[in-house]
Amino acid sequence: MLSCLLLTACAAAVANPAHPSRSVDLAGILRMQPQGTSVRLLPGAPPNLSSLHFVNAQDGWAGGQGIILATSDGGRSWHRQYLGAGTVSGFSFLSPALGFAATSAGLLKTADGKTWSRVDDQSLDQVQFVNASVGFALEGQRYSLTQNLFASSDGGMSWRSLAIGPVSQACFFGPQVGIAALPDRIGGTLTMKRTTDGGANWSTVLSVANAVPEQLQCTQDGGAWLVAGGQAGMSQQSYSVFRSTNEGASWKVVLAATTEDGPGPGNSVGAPKGPGSSPGSIGAVDRSAAVMTGTCEACNAGTASFSTTTDGGASWSPATRPIPLQVASPTILDMLTAQAGWLLSSPGPGESQIQETMDGGAAWHTILLAGPTKPTASTAFVNARVGYGIGKTGDPIAVLRTQDGGRGWRKVGELPPRAVGVYGLGAAGTATLVAPTLHSALYKSTDGGRTWVTLPGKGLPAFDAISFATSMTGCASVGSPQFGADYTTRDGGKTWRRAPMKGVPAAVCAVSRTDPALAKTAMRLIDRLAPIDALTPAYFLSTVATGGGSLWIVVANTPHSRLYILAPNETPRVVHWPDEEINVSSMSPVSAREAYVTTYDGRLLLTRDAGAHWTQIP
Repeated sequence: MLSCLLLTACAAAVANPAHPSRSVDLAGILRMQPQGTSVRLLPGAPPNLSSLHFVNAQDGWAGGQGIILATSDGGRSWHRQYLGAGTVSGFSFLSPALGFAATSAGLLKTADGKTWSRVDDQSLDQVQFVNASVGFALEGQRYSLTQNLFASSDGGMSWRSLAIGPVSQACFFGPQVGIAALPDRIGGTLTMKRTTDGGANWSTVLSVANAVPEQLQCTQDGGAWLVAGGQAGMSQQSYSVFRSTNEGASWKVVLAATTEDGPGPGNSVGAPKGPGSSPGSIGAVDRSAAVMTGTCEACNAGTASFSTTTDGGASWSPATRPIPLQVASPTILDMLTAQAGWLLSSPGPGESQIQETMDGGAAWHTILLAGPTKPTASTAFVNARVGYGIGKTGDPIAVLRTQDGGRGWRKVGELPPRAVGVYGLGAAGTATLVAPTLHSALYKSTDGGRTWVTLPGKGLPAFDAISFATSMTGCASVGSPQFGADYTTRDGGKTWRRAPMKGVPAAVCAVSRTDPALAKTAMRLIDRLAPIDALTPAYFLSTVATGGGSLWIVVANTPHSRLYILAPNETPRVVHWPDEEINVSSMSPVSAREAYVTTYDGRLLLTRDAGAHWTQIP
């Protein structure tokens, strides 16, 4: 039976109410019309980078959420060139001065390599201009199977759709000749099509069974490289690299990785062995030279390795020594030569890292590490101004504190080295913090995060979420709602015993120890919205948090996403939840009207009016 609740470890201070809540009518809550909400996000903050391109060894650009950064010294220094609407997902440069950027809010253009202006508001995901007038692009629905391929003949001021079908990848060798990869996940066949008349007509040049297109790159000398993913399972996926030397007219497998689920797609017998056990990114230089990344998700919490060819794939250098994915996950690989290139990765939530290699991927060094100034792992506020957090860019075990509502953070201590992997932080009172880890250890601080002691946690098995209602009383949820259990403590986490309930979110369990009526109403509401016995729940409960005696329940990723706020002896509140703008990772309420939200892309937002308005903390 499938689980219908995904609980994030999130807790804040809860006062023990002198007068427990009276019973609240569940039917009345369900009949309430949700109130509207608005969200104000800051462009470019944090700079979650998603695109990277160097035109030579000195001039490069990186783009992300509402921001473009540039370097003119090979990445030693970076400066901001653009701050505005739209996520930058791809670049196309014809020279160090003339370039284009695809964004979710339209096409941007620079004529001097420094200043950017909006050309059109067509949402784009990938873009390639073959000259100043003619360009091609995929619509702005990344990872979708229904992307349309567009063409422009006026420098991007207008676009026309090309009749080819759902395209995953495409690239062109000039105004007339281009290739496109079409997936068919139902039939499992990858189809490569080619045009010689600018996209008016297409012919099939390659068909590969049991394969999906992972990446396609064209080079200026008529070469093309295609990464095709094969059968997947048990944290691995077979893959093959296909190469063309005649503008995509014919293809040959030049590299393949075989797994227990099967060989690399296509005629991969005898092909050199590819690095890793799953495909990463490929960096194509020309028709002869390319660097391929392979990953191994099951190796030491994830590794990446690289192989290089300079003879068209006839031979490849031995795979480099695997490096940790936390250091260099292969997001975008941009190779200028077979030896020199740059790698864009995301070592942590909301973090971006650009690394450089001068030896074909054998060694890397970081030239840019950007991330939010707020905590990267988790946050917990004890009141409207004071909050604590775990992790910062480049320092995952740092303990941070804010005294101005999240606008400024400073490091006050560190978690024990064994605590790497902390996924939650509970705060109760102004000085007591409890940090659970992936290894189910509990660390407690009573001096605001400066020093930590290990709690014995006697009687507590591996848990998924933890919440404290007071400095001494809390709950931990273990396993799925159907098969798991809840444990409670009344001595600050030293000892635990089974709670008299099962499958209850940790926050609700914690409140049940101080306000049984409120917790009972919350559990009835959750069971109605996401019943634990439903194979396909109509709702997806993303987070339940407690603060100031209230319970905040977010039902997200549905056509009717909602925020429910239940507070002692107050009228419940129901608010629309803006999924597209707030992808909530955790929530930390401090009262019935005020709460902080951490998003998966590294933003910290605040509401002071029970969810009617959300503002990003600058």
